[in-house]
Amino acid sequence: MEYQYSYKDIIERQTQIAEAEGKGLMMLHDNFDNPDWKHGDPIIGTMTFTDVISPSPVIEPVRDLEAEIDELRAEIGKIKEVGG
Repeated sequence: MEYQYSYKDIIERQTQIAEAEGKGLMMLHDNFDNPDWKHGDPIIGTMTFTDVISPSPVIEPVRDLEAEIDELRAEIGKIKEVGG
């Protein structure tokens, strides 16, 4: 679900971010609503948050390649003994 927070200055924006994140929400985007904004003007905008968290990436287990190579070498050695 998406939630929108409007703000009229940077202090209100920071307060609303802290409030939303405190509820476990994640910001999707922040739209600045003042197209004529100039440096020094208050920042006015609308932020969109969501409570839908994307799934964590699957972390593959770390392989011990050296141990696997040692096992393969041992198997090859056994095969050579049997065949040789």
